[in-house]
Amino acid sequence: MEIDPKIQTHERPSHENELRRSRSQRARQITPLEIVPQSSENLHVVPTHTDAKAPHSAIEVKGNIAAYSGAYRNTLSLMVFILHILVALAGMGYFGFKGIQEALKKGNHRFHIERWYPQLGAAAVVGAISSYLWQWMVLWRPVFVIRRVLWSSPSLTFIASLMLISTTNSSSVGLGLVFFLFSIGQALYLCWITARKKYATKMLPKALAPITKFPDLHHSSYWVTLIAFLWIAVWILGVVGAISQNYAALSVLGFIVSLAWTMEVLRNIVNVTVSRVVALFYLRGMHSDTYISLQRAATTSLGSISLGSFLVSILEALRLLARSLNIAGGNEFMFSCAHCCLGVMESVFRFGNRWAFVQVATYSKGFVKSSQDTWDLFRARGMEPVINQDLTSPICFLSGVASGALCVIVSGSWTFATHKSLTATVSLLSFLIGYFMTRITMAVPQACVCAYYVCFAENPENREFDNTVPDSIKDFEASPMV
Repeated sequence: MEIDPKIQTHERPSHENELRRSRSQRARQITPLEIVPQSSENLHVVPTHTDAKAPHSAIEVKGNIAAYSGAYRNTLSLMVFILHILVALAGMGYFGFKGIQEALKKGNHRFHIERWYPQLGAAAVVGAISSYLWQWMVLWRPVFVIRRVLWSSPSLTFIASLMLISTTNSSSVGLGLVFFLFSIGQALYLCWITARKKYATKMLPKALAPITKFPDLHHSSYWVTLIAFLWIAVWILGVVGAISQNYAALSVLGFIVSLAWTMEVLRNIVNVTVSRVVALFYLRGMHSDTYISLQRAATTSLGSISLGSFLVSILEALRLLARSLNIAGGNEFMFSCAHCCLGVMESVFRFGNRWAFVQVATYSKGFVKSSQDTWDLFRARGMEPVINQDLTSPICFLSGVASGALCVIVSGSWTFATHKSLTATVSLLSFLIGYFMTRITMAVPQACVCAYYVCFAENPENREFDNTVPDSIKDFEASPMV
C-alpha cells in the first residue's frame, strides 16, 4: 500500500507501519486519535502541541476521524430536502410566470413587479453586505462585539419600529408595534446576560484562534452566501407572484417556511465545513483542505445536515421557551409545570442539538447518533454549565436580527416613499432576508466554538486547550447563573 506523499508526520517513526495495518485491525480500535485517516483528500499533519493521549475510557468515542467512505447518512432526510427544493423551484417558476403574466395585462393594478422587486432586491444586497461586516467584526474583534456592538441589534430594531409606526397604515403600525416590543425584549435580554459576558470575552477569542492558522477557513461562507443570494433573487419573484394570486397568504407562508429550511441547510453546510477543519486540527493537528470539506458537507453529509437543520431550530426554540417559563413561573403550580416541561425538553434535546454537527463533520455519523454521543460527552465531562452559559448562539442570533432590522429600515423606507400600502409586507420579507443571510456567515464563529467544546470533551489533555473551560465549570457550579 502506497503512502500518500501529501501526508507528512513529525510524531513517531512507526507511522508507516500503522498505515499498513489491515482494515479489520483498524476497525477494532476505539480511539480515533490513534488512527490516521485513509482519505483521498489533501491532508497533511502539521507540527502542533496536540497531545496524543486518548480520551478517558469512560468517554470513549467510536469512529474514524475523517474516514471517507463515500456513504450518505440520513438518506431519507436528504430525499425529502431534495424533493422540497424541486417543489419550491416549481412553485417559484409557476407563481413568477403568473405574476409577470398578470403584470402585462392592461389595466391590472393588482400586480406590478416594479413595486416589489427593487426594494426586496435591495434588502438582499444590504443583507449580504451586513453579513460580511458582522462576520469580520466577530472574527477579528470579538471582545469589542460582545461589549459594545451587540446593542446595535435592539437599537436598529427600535428605529425600524419607529419607521413602521410613522406610516400610520394599520398593517405597518401593527408590525411596528411588534418590532417595538421585540426591541424592548432584546434590551432586557442583554441586561440579563451581563454577568455572562466576562466568560464570553475569554472563551470566544480562544475558540477563534484557528482562524489565524487557516486563512481560507471563512471563504466557504462567501460561496454559500452567493448561492443564498441567487436563491433569494428567484424566491422573491415567486413570492411577489404568489401575492397576486388567490390564497396569497397560504402561498407566501409556504415560501417563507421553504426559505427558512433552505437557509438553515446552507448555514449548516458552512457549519460542518468549518467544524471539520477545526476538529481535525485539534484532534490530529491536521491541515484539511477547506474546499474539499465544503464538497463533503454538500454531498455525503447533506442528509444529516438537512435533518439537523429541521430539528435543531425547533428543539432549541422549545428549549428556550421552556427555560423562560421556568424562570418566570409565577406560582407553585405554574413553576412545577414549567419545570416539568424543561425536564422533558432537556431529555429531547439530547437527540438534536447544534453541537452534533461537529461529529457529523468529523466522523461522518448520522445526526441523531452524533447528538446523543456529543451530549453524553458533555454530561460525562460535567460541561453542561459552560454550554448553557455560552453566548455564541445569542451573538449570532442578535447579529441576524440587526441585519434584518437594517434591511427593514432601507427597504421599508423606500417602499413608504413610493408605495405606502406595501410597506408592511416588504418590511417583513426584508427582515427575513437580512436575518437568514447573516446567519450563514455567522456560522463560521459558531462552528469554531462548537468544535472547541466538542474536541475538549473528547480529549481535555490536548495541549491546544488551557484551563478556561475547567475553571469556568468550577465557577459556574460554585455560583450558578440563571
